Amino acid sequence: GSSYPIVLVTYEITCEKGLTGSDLELTKAFLTYTSSDEAQNLLSSIGYVPISGDLLMKVRTAVAAIS
Repeated sequence: GSSYPIVLVTYEITCEKGLTGSDLELTKAFLTYTSSDEAQNLLSSIGYVPISGDLLMKVRTAVAAIS
């Protein structure tokens, strides 16, 4: 089989502060889920490499700070 090097991290950009109402709720819920163990564990089965370690902790900290 063929293999390819990891060359890109997919990322999301949002405002840390200033989102209101449903924008805040939906954005935070989406990013909380996508950085959860459940979502990260699904990625390998669809051909993606999950994030882990320090990077995952930084993502979770950043998501928790959205307000």
